[in-house]
Amino acid sequence: MTTRLEHFAARLRRHGLAAPAAILLEAHRPLLPLLRQAGIVLSPILDPIVGSRGITSALLDDPTAYDRLLAELDADRPRADG
Repeated sequence: MTTRLEHFAARLRRHGLAAPAAILLEAHRPLLPLLRQAGIVLSPILDPIVGSRGITSALLDDPTAYDRLLAELDADRPRADG
């Protein structure tokens, strides 16, 4: 069974935005507690604009969702093994 996060990751991949999204997620990891609080306030505004059907609140409410989305986006990203 696929989840909303998997659908969102597939949508990002389809539009060629998986790598930039993964980089942004990693860069904003230190701000995650603040983003979770802001998500409570902003999700009613962001969800209709982004068209993500609740992905904003799902991503910020579940502590493991952030890491699962990042893992899903990183799954297809090529690695630079030195």
